[in-house]
Amino acid sequence: MSERRGTLLVDTSFLGDVLCAEPLVRAAAARWPDEPVDFLAGPGGAQMLAGHPQIRELRVFDKRGADRGLGGLRRMAKMLRQQRYARAICSHRSWRTAALLRWAGIPLRVGFHNASAAWLYTQRIRYRKELHEVERNLELIGGGPWEAPRMYPGEAERARAKELLAQLPAAPVALAPGSIWATKRWPAVRWAELLGGMARAGRPTVLLGGPDDAALCAEIRAAAQLPVGCAPCLDLAGQTSLRESAAVLERCATLVSNDSAPMHLGVAAGIPVVAVYCSTIPAFGFAPRGPRDLVLEVDGLDCRPCGIHGHPECPEGHFRCGVDLDSAQVLSAALERSSALAV
Repeated sequence: MSERRGTLLVDTSFLGDVLCAEPLVRAAAARWPDEPVDFLAGPGGAQMLAGHPQIRELRVFDKRGADRGLGGLRRMAKMLRQQRYARAICSHRSWRTAALLRWAGIPLRVGFHNASAAWLYTQRIRYRKELHEVERNLELIGGGPWEAPRMYPGEAERARAKELLAQLPAAPVALAPGSIWATKRWPAVRWAELLGGMARAGRPTVLLGGPDDAALCAEIRAAAQLPVGCAPCLDLAGQTSLRESAAVLERCATLVSNDSAPMHLGVAAGIPVVAVYCSTIPAFGFAPRGPRDLVLEVDGLDCRPCGIHGHPECPEGHFRCGVDLDSAQVLSAALERSSALAV
């Protein structure tokens, strides 16, 4: 029987969580330079990591689709068992993932001490709430300082981004108003005020988001009532893949985003990020950390945070964490960070 070799990294969670696990890839490749590194992610997370030069095999676990249920879990475990990995390192704190790795028979299984079914791991690492998520994940492999996650758009994605932005006169400010959680979304009226302010300041903008954000972006653009002859706004919501969005962001001057996946894409693109935090807080460990990044939030609310993810509506009924965040403050921060980069 062949010798066990290689590292399997696992995170099948939300897009931002997966991108915060990307530095683990580089850390594993550096620690075991003569062994392959594979990554198991969900369908969306796999898009975030596609093209990574240090991932040998990007495996997709569609836990809510083709691989759902006990049957899907067992099929995936059988496939992983055949790979004969020496170790698995899991940043996702899910019982499903812990069980999967145990059934796969991987001898060294590293996970967080507070993960569901943590007893299934052979090595449990303390989940340190005071650290950034990137730093917490690096603790699974011995620790290390924060470093920005990376994405690797290909030539096709970058060519598409160049084509899309060619009509703009200068590098735009990207606006990403969407989130799957309503209480993470800065109100549409505030985004419209921001968009109008950008236009009057002469700064081109681009609206980014998935298909589910298209209606919201259209609403914001209509509410902004952009005057004729002002700086243009390009609405790309629902028109770009995750990797194309990453390539678009590489060509932007600044990103303004909620606490959602585009915020992490902006960090990975290496551009200044103005993060608008509503119901969540930076202390959860996911905020941008770059020298030009800025988090804006409403302080002094006893009801905040109201949950680590968000809610379909404000539990208190007033949503002051979003409504009270002034668009003029966000506009000033975004314009200050915007450069004169050419598209």
